[in-house]
Amino acid sequence: MTTAPDPTALGPDGLPRSVVPGERRPGLPLSALTHRLAAAPTALLDARVHPAAALADLAVSLDGTVLDAAWTAYLDGVLGVPGATAHPTPTTRAAPGLLAAWLLLGLHRTPPLATQAQQVGGPAMLLVTVAPALVALLDGLREPRAWVADEPAREELARAFLAVCGLLPGGQDAAAAADAWSAVSTRHRREVVAQMAEERRRAEELARRLAEQRAKEAAAQYANY
Repeated sequence: MTTAPDPTALGPDGLPRSVVPGERRPGLPLSALTHRLAAAPTALLDARVHPAAALADLAVSLDGTVLDAAWTAYLDGVLGVPGATAHPTPTTRAAPGLLAAWLLLGLHRTPPLATQAQQVGGPAMLLVTVAPALVALLDGLREPRAWVADEPAREELARAFLAVCGLLPGGQDAAAAADAWSAVSTRHRREVVAQMAEERRRAEELARRLAEQRAKEAAAQYANY
């Protein structure tokens, strides 16, 4: 039995893994996505929203695709269902996926995204592959409204969206994009803080053991007098 890949693991280029086959392509300017996110309707992130139903409606709006029951069940499992005990507040988890839909709804006809959509079967299919990937990547990092209200959060989501779509931010190569991702990624910053805390703990433990060893040696010397 094979182990499913960690959705938070970065690709060899230091960016979140793409769900679109092929090499990364130049994408939209980051500002186009962050401005679009800032204009996201508050109703989209209402806790009463049924995420899978919302994505199904947006899929129809994108290219007329009607998701079947299997797709809806899959999205329910990924995004959560309002009132279900497993996901009592599904929009908290689903927010990145719903905002991916908002981005695609306004930008799917732009050449970079239109090209990527063609690789996976159209805008709706790009939506239902990108949205779960973003949810897995960003789950639990921020409250839903922070993704649109906070400028660093908008940049983090925009960069994650482009990376998952197999695109680079306009004007950046892969190295610059990877450096910028490290700077804005909440998960990366938390990992760095955790590593620093662990290093500090180990240093303190080593200092304690050395102090104990010196105390034992001093006691042994005193006993020999």
